[in-house]
Amino acid sequence: MSQVERRKIIRAKTVITTHVNPDFDAVASMVAATKLYPGAVMLFPGGQGRNLRSFFIQSLIYLFDVARPRELEYDSVERLVVVDTRQGDRLGAATPCLNNPGLDIHLYDHHPDGPTDLTGSFELVDRVGANATLMTELLAEKKIALSPQEATMLALGLYEDTGGLTFVSTTPRDLMAGATLLSWGADLSVVADFTSRELTPEQLSLLNELILSAESREARGRNLVIAMARREEHVEEVAVLAHKMMDILGADLLFLLVEMENMVQLVARSRIREVDVGEIALALGGGGHAAAAAAAIRGKGMAEVKEDLEKCLSEVLGRMYSAANVMVRPPITIGEGRQVSEAMDMMVRYSLNVLLVEDPAGKVSGIITDHIAGKAIYHGLVGYTVREVMVTEFQTVPPEASFGELNRIIVGQGQRILPVIDASGRALGVITRTDLLRLMSREVSGGLEESRQRGGGLPYERNILGIMEDRLPAKVMALVRDLSKIASEVGLSIYLVGGTVRDLIMLKPVSDLDVSVAGDMTELLEVIGERMAVKKIKRHPRFQTATVIFEDGWRLDLSSARVEYYERPGALPVVSQASIQLDLQRRDFTINALAVGLNDEDFGRLFDFYRGFQDIKEGLVRVLHSLSIIEDPTRAYRAVRFATRLGFKISKMTQGLIENAVRGGFFHNTHQRRLLTELRLVFEEAEASRALELVDNMGLLSTIHPDMKLTPATKALIRQVDRVRDWYHLTFAQGDTPFWLVYFLAVTEPMAMGDLERLSQNLDQNRKEAKALIAERPKLHRILARNRRRGEAKELKPSEIDGLLSPLSWPAILYLMAKGSGEILARAGAAYLAVYRLVSPMCDGSDLLALGLKPGPSLQKALSALRLARLDGEVSTIEDERAFARERFLPPAETLQGEAPGKAPESP
Repeated sequence: MSQVERRKIIRAKTVITTHVNPDFDAVASMVAATKLYPGAVMLFPGGQGRNLRSFFIQSLIYLFDVARPRELEYDSVERLVVVDTRQGDRLGAATPCLNNPGLDIHLYDHHPDGPTDLTGSFELVDRVGANATLMTELLAEKKIALSPQEATMLALGLYEDTGGLTFVSTTPRDLMAGATLLSWGADLSVVADFTSRELTPEQLSLLNELILSAESREARGRNLVIAMARREEHVEEVAVLAHKMMDILGADLLFLLVEMENMVQLVARSRIREVDVGEIALALGGGGHAAAAAAAIRGKGMAEVKEDLEKCLSEVLGRMYSAANVMVRPPITIGEGRQVSEAMDMMVRYSLNVLLVEDPAGKVSGIITDHIAGKAIYHGLVGYTVREVMVTEFQTVPPEASFGELNRIIVGQGQRILPVIDASGRALGVITRTDLLRLMSREVSGGLEESRQRGGGLPYERNILGIMEDRLPAKVMALVRDLSKIASEVGLSIYLVGGTVRDLIMLKPVSDLDVSVAGDMTELLEVIGERMAVKKIKRHPRFQTATVIFEDGWRLDLSSARVEYYERPGALPVVSQASIQLDLQRRDFTINALAVGLNDEDFGRLFDFYRGFQDIKEGLVRVLHSLSIIEDPTRAYRAVRFATRLGFKISKMTQGLIENAVRGGFFHNTHQRRLLTELRLVFEEAEASRALELVDNMGLLSTIHPDMKLTPATKALIRQVDRVRDWYHLTFAQGDTPFWLVYFLAVTEPMAMGDLERLSQNLDQNRKEAKALIAERPKLHRILARNRRRGEAKELKPSEIDGLLSPLSWPAILYLMAKGSGEILARAGAAYLAVYRLVSPMCDGSDLLALGLKPGPSLQKALSALRLARLDGEVSTIEDERAFARERFLPPAETLQGEAPGKAPESP
């Protein structure tokens, strides 16, 4: 196709593009994509480098169908194929395509997840050295060979992004892709010609050293990288390494420090709009613009320059935080007229050491600390009001106050708590000294210290938007984004919380969404009902929760962010509204005390106040504080369930707390019904026997009843129940038998009948099922005893099995299969449930009536006998059944003598 003809192509349904300033890997991937999408048009987003432009002039324009931005009618694009990037903000001239309704996006990328990544209907994403590797593998899989020129192009991309297969990011797959390209005729002399111009050996060596020295840290959920190297001689164009470093390491902020010839050269790059690296370079003696800057620093060594850089970073990153996004909200306050003892109770209840005081109009009027309250109580001032002892000299800030202002008041002036107030003087939130110091520590140390901390304050943050988009179905992700818009409109902060977040991080399937709402959710629910495809909304005002059921079956469980306290150990918690931090603090384990922001400014941001992310990585179930089990002993059972379900271990501290609570008798304060409910859930776990052993090892079974324990015989029985359960689920895929009852019967085997009946009274909603099964226990014992007397030598006839098992419930039969000595009862139960119970005679009532049987009990008796005869193989056809019925249930034929006067009897 000639150049003139090519420029006439202005409408294209499929367009292939890449990132701005494309390198060889990007261009090569575009070329490969043309093989996967015949008829597609390539669109370069702009900004090609010098070597690359030279190559275009030599060959590309004559070989491939390339459109210029001014030639393309963007509205005609129905599918956008993006290669070597997923970042929507790096598409340059191709960006207008994203506005097309119903645009189908296909993504091919080898870079780490980023916050601005697009979501595609098709995504091929994997961490290899070059995107050309992914494209080569896919072409080979589809048996699409390239011409030598095209193979050479892909080899250029492969060799450039892997440094000639020498970068530390190179994988074995890159080497295999290179071999494939060579087999397709790639010309390595051309590759060497162009890639050698890209990096000198000195630059290549320096790049490897920088990669190996790179320190990564979190900066508001983004990846900040600092890399350092030393050279005796000057290395040209260090800046050309920055782009490669950002791609290889997935950096959003990059600072290269290279010491050479009595100076330290700084190269800085930024993909974060809020961070202007030009400002940082200017402070260090250089300059540049917001996204790229540099400095040549003389008279200082590497360590001193790095220290200066850290100080600049601390200040610049600090400005990213205003009072509004640092504060904890809503604040817990106390009225002026309340007594000092009440203030102390509140601080103990909510694990606080300071409270804001409000006047009758709701304005902040003072501060009271645990130290002041404690002193007042010590001096006998228990009946004094808070107004009489509170601190009245303090400073407040508006929500837009800068980090520097917060630092000046809290650190400079030593104010322990800083109220954030609105124009009327009402408290919007609070910032504590701990919050501020942890923020400063994380930004300077890269979050390493924060990851070791436990407790309140600002969380260790990361962004898991990429995981959300990967694990949640597209329609659910769209639902979440709609929910985010609605929450922002009504002025509420919302978060994904608990098990939903845990399962996302563990890459497990997510079926329901748990959302915490910071505030009153009434208006939010109303708007959700109006705008979204909702089937039903169930509200539970008492518990400050609601469930939204959508028309497609998805469930959304909403709860107000709340704090709980226990009036006594083992009691049900008392609930009140609180901040997301306090909401997470009430959770049972660190792995469930995680939240993900869903508002615009925090979308995908992980809030981890209690090191839950690290405990997930280490496979540990850990409580949040040392009184957790004492406050709610049922958490001990939940610890076992999570450990077995997730394949985790219970941390030594948590196990010790459980054992201490058992020895201290704290389980006696918990209603037996709650403990039995938790035990039933243990029985329902996929690895119930392993869970039961953990429960028993920690002495938990004895807290329900002293005779409930796992003896060697009980353990052996539970293992048999496991085998029966496996058989049951394999045979009856849709079976709905409450199998937990079988484990319940096995574990309570040593208990006396009277104790067992009393225990069943506390099984809550499952009481009827349990009572019915317990009532069958004497019958089961009689069957087992008869089976032992009968011995293993004699098999039971099918009719005997039917007579033995048909009166029993399914759980009772399954228990017999596990409990029966030997294989007789196991085989009998399996045969009955799978086959015998389904057998029926071929004859029905009308057939027997036609034979002469009279209606009534004898007819039913005959049908039952026919069924048993069929079970035992005595009959096999309908004629057999009729003959059987005549013989068994019809009277002998009467002689015909005297039957009719004047008629002689017939001869036999």
